[in-house]
Amino acid sequence: MSYLATHVLTAVAGAFMMTVPVLAQDNHMSMLLTPQIADSRQLVDLPPAMRNHILSNMRGHLVALSGIVAALSAGDSTKAAAIAETRLGLESPGAAACNPKHGMETTAMAAAMAEHMPDEMRKLGLTMHEAASAFAKEAAKTQQSNDMKPVLAALSQVTQSCAVCHSAYRLQ
Repeated sequence: MSYLATHVLTAVAGAFMMTVPVLAQDNHMSMLLTPQIADSRQLVDLPPAMRNHILSNMRGHLVALSGIVAALSAGDSTKAAAIAETRLGLESPGAAACNPKHGMETTAMAAAMAEHMPDEMRKLGLTMHEAASAFAKEAAKTQQSNDMKPVLAALSQVTQSCAVCHSAYRLQ
């Protein structure tokens, strides 16, 4: 099995394993599959429209990550780079809420999210957007080098940014 195939398979398996607790919630086996641990993440209380907007953005981020992995598995690093930059990177619409002074036009929703979102949460989001832009640059270089290790390392920085934030915060 190739290096890329192994990493893509690992990513898919990891995503599947994260869905097991969700699937188990409607099942009497949930006590066996989901550890009963107090949730120590910081609760971020947001107005309903803002909460829905952020959750929608995060689902969009997950769809973008899925598209990136699919493009990489098909050997299309140019497409992966484009998805990363336009849907996750610093120039993506969602980046404005994490860094409203980045030069993008700030929407009313982005300004309100920046006002309600804890500073550290916003910084973690900005880190993810920066990592996505860095990944896009690395993926674009792969067309010449064909070396996937730096690309996968850069993609790992994106997903690690997501994991850190989701481990620290939860929305109300």
